[in-house]
Amino acid sequence: MNQRSGWWRSIGREWRHQRLEHPRSVRTVVVVWLVLSGSLAGLLWQQRWLLLQQRQARQGQTDQGLLQLRVNSHKITALDWGHWDPVYAYAVGNDPGFEARELNNSSILQDGQGLLVVNERSKALLARGDAIADGMTPQLLQCLLGHLQRLEARPGAVVSGLAYGFHCQAGERSVLGAVTGIRRSDSGGEPRGWLMHFSRIERPSYNTEVNAAFRRINASLRNQPSGEATPANSLNELLASEEQLYLQPPRSPWQQGWLALEEMAPPWLGINGLVGVIGVGGLLSLREVRRRELHVERNRRYQLRVLRQELPGPLLSRSELLQAMHQPGEDSSELWIAALQLKVLLFRDSIHHHGQAQNLALAWLGERLQQLEHTRHLALGDSNTLLQVLKPSSAEAHEEHRQLEQHLSDLQQAMAEAMQLAVGGIFTRLDTADVAQQLADLALLLSHGDAPSGVQRIAEGVAPTARKLRQQQSRDFDLTRSMKSLQDHRYALEPVLKLASGQRHVAYSEMLFRLPAELEDSISVQELVLSLERNNNVYLLDQLMLRQAITLLQEDGEETQQLGVNISALSIGSDAHITNLLAQLRALPETVRRRLVLEVTETALVAKPEMMERQLQQLRDFGIRIAIDDFGMGYASIGYLFQLQPDFLKLDLSYSQRINDANVDALVDFLVRYGDLNDCGVILEGIETEAQLHYWQTRGVALFQGYLFKQPSSA
Repeated sequence: MNQRSGWWRSIGREWRHQRLEHPRSVRTVVVVWLVLSGSLAGLLWQQRWLLLQQRQARQGQTDQGLLQLRVNSHKITALDWGHWDPVYAYAVGNDPGFEARELNNSSILQDGQGLLVVNERSKALLARGDAIADGMTPQLLQCLLGHLQRLEARPGAVVSGLAYGFHCQAGERSVLGAVTGIRRSDSGGEPRGWLMHFSRIERPSYNTEVNAAFRRINASLRNQPSGEATPANSLNELLASEEQLYLQPPRSPWQQGWLALEEMAPPWLGINGLVGVIGVGGLLSLREVRRRELHVERNRRYQLRVLRQELPGPLLSRSELLQAMHQPGEDSSELWIAALQLKVLLFRDSIHHHGQAQNLALAWLGERLQQLEHTRHLALGDSNTLLQVLKPSSAEAHEEHRQLEQHLSDLQQAMAEAMQLAVGGIFTRLDTADVAQQLADLALLLSHGDAPSGVQRIAEGVAPTARKLRQQQSRDFDLTRSMKSLQDHRYALEPVLKLASGQRHVAYSEMLFRLPAELEDSISVQELVLSLERNNNVYLLDQLMLRQAITLLQEDGEETQQLGVNISALSIGSDAHITNLLAQLRALPETVRRRLVLEVTETALVAKPEMMERQLQQLRDFGIRIAIDDFGMGYASIGYLFQLQPDFLKLDLSYSQRINDANVDALVDFLVRYGDLNDCGVILEGIETEAQLHYWQTRGVALFQGYLFKQPSSA
């Protein structure tokens, strides 16, 4: 607490010092800030006020529309029933069975609705419905009769054949409806009374939002207009000018202004607060970074303290190791350093947390390392790494390297029942000229995804390897950025030919990626693919090639072209990428999908066979044909053929070029026979000579691909 208050006091002293040193500048800044802040407040208030006005106007229009729709529905019902011959007969007493026959199960009496029929002598003939049964108060009845009297007093109201909307409210009860005169359907005869159809403001069939809207509309109806009130025309058709109803806005102008001020205040205060703290924002950011560093350092010190209690010999921190290497009199000639990293993958329930498991493994390994005869220093590095400096018995340090590997192997075995470990390390000569940089290089190599297991011995030092890795990471980043922005590219089509009865025709053409012009002289296609795979971005290339293939197939007016596209095992194995691929294919017409062949490498099948079977089946369901590429290179089981049932099998050129080899002949004979029985085409890649072609034709192969037929055509 004292340290924090002291920090704030130091900021205050600095501010006072600047203020006293530059009083005029401070006053100018304050005045400018006040002017800008006031202008911003006025601008924000005006913006909010206009927004609230627009929102309230839209709500008023919506309320008017809802009210008009509601009244119109009652008008339609009133006209249908009021101008119906059975109702006319009932009103004149000629159809006494009308009520039982037509109204007992009528929907116009349910759901909060009501029906009132009055003859020409103002005698109520019928009053039924939920709106009446639930409680028709004398005040509501008086309001309904009052609307009837207004209608009777209106000249020609019945003859016109129209319906008129009305609204009645008495206390908490309110109804909406329409009234019309009772006439024959052919408009003949004298009018015989009046028919009113109405319903409660809130109806059971309406959802909560609609009922809330009508409750709000009912509360806003007023006889006296004020402010921006709008007339409720659908309810004023029977009312005199002094009795007109108006929809009153929920908020008056001064309430709108106050609400705009309330909504404007938070952003205005936020902007002013941001401006106010921008001077110390940098200090706060630096303080937060430092706090995190202290947190990491505190955890490291705690781990170091725990391990020191467990180990019989001294254990240094990273900074103490650097100091020890620069002490006067320290003999640093022919020293080697080992960076050994432990990662806990799984641990038993008997271990309470991950940190405890990590410390147990580190303590076990550290105790063995301290027992090595030539150990000079043992230190705890970053990311659960033990740093061991030793002076080996020979210049090449073969024996020490062997002992380190043995200790790591023993560690995994000793901890096997309690936890599962991933262990690895690097053993190299100590660079006494810059030990700190060498420790950073070691940490980079160990953190890299391709870091080997076991102890890798690098006698010449790790600086060149780390430098290449940093360059590679920068290069990978640039290549990935280029691929993300690449919209078009060059490609080549290499045909897969079917040779039968002396005839040749193209089974399909494989689309091969060609580098864009800006990358052609700096990298190969293979290097680009490896770079994208290292960063899990090879899906960018797959999507680019598939998009180009789809474009070509859609542009083919004769629908004769068939194209094959390579799909990376990483894309097939990723749920996110396979979902995008399926979505892309789903949008295509079937005439395009059935002419597309997706080539998947055999190594993908070996890595995750069950998942690949499910993914490939989804693709086949779209009509896509599947080719297994490089078959025989990934040591896939023959059982996968029966399980996956591909449309094509492509044998690598290392097989097709080995003629007169009994083992290869047996494999090809089996696959040709399998293909005949299961409608699977066997393709031999890399055919370069007539002798190879003739040899494999005699063994029953019919599909070939290679430079003998045609160089890939570029486009």
